[in-house]
Amino acid sequence: MKSILPKSIRWKVGLPMLFVGLLSGLGVGYYTYKQEVDDAKLLAQEKIKTALTFSKASRAYVREVLRPKIDQLLASASGCIKEDFILEAQSSSFFTASIFRTVSEELPDLKLRQVAFNPLNPKNNPDETEAKIIAFLRQNSAKEYSGVLEKAGDRYFFYASAVVVESGCLKCHYSVEAMPKALQAIYKPTQDPKWEVGKVQGAVVVSMPFEKVILRAQLNGLKNGLLVFGLFFGITLMLLIALDRLVFKPLELLERRAEEIAKGNVDEPIEIRGEDEIGRLAQAFERMRVSIKKVMDLLK
Repeated sequence: MKSILPKSIRWKVGLPMLFVGLLSGLGVGYYTYKQEVDDAKLLAQEKIKTALTFSKASRAYVREVLRPKIDQLLASASGCIKEDFILEAQSSSFFTASIFRTVSEELPDLKLRQVAFNPLNPKNNPDETEAKIIAFLRQNSAKEYSGVLEKAGDRYFFYASAVVVESGCLKCHYSVEAMPKALQAIYKPTQDPKWEVGKVQGAVVVSMPFEKVILRAQLNGLKNGLLVFGLFFGITLMLLIALDRLVFKPLELLERRAEEIAKGNVDEPIEIRGEDEIGRLAQAFERMRVSIKKVMDLLK
């Protein structure tokens, strides 16, 4: 049975080099592609976490600083100011949403929603996906949720922070009778919210389109991966071309000259190029040619 391996040294060396070059290029190219996608996911998650941290800090500032201060001012000026509640300064949801609208102009992919069951503002009712997130937070007594969920046929990165009812929330979110007249005038509630202290009533939800982020990363990863693959493949080809010009072709030339000498053609000198191993081999062939020519001349 004949061996399927090539007999030529050129191919015995070239094929493994080409295989290793292709395999290395594919491996490093795929790693580059995967790293690009993973980095994009991580960056998206960091952006969402930053937005969520901002919203939590904004809500805490309203709850702990602005609202008590405005309450004091309204109480001290009860005869001069008609309003009993200033929405823009005392509502943590309104305050945070107002600021985040400006943030969204710079980061349009980021969406923030402050949703809850039985909200004063009907716009803050959770959709099906947000309701599932709130249910998860309730069932698992969790403070935060993160994951990729489908919404309206598209996938999104979601990060959510639980909104746990505190005693200060009941002023506006327990009964219509007890809530400030300013809120009644704005939202015109028809039923009591009846929020309960300590219960997860809603969530601050930040989302970002998953497909858009991943597609952009995949395109960049594919471009960079192909670039790396091309670089490895190019280097491999350059090495093969260098070997062919510096080793294999000179050896083929010496082989042909040896065949000529074997046929008795000893008059033409062997060209010697360089002083490397191939050059020294050519010198040895040239000495052999000269010796054979001398012997043949003596025999004539």
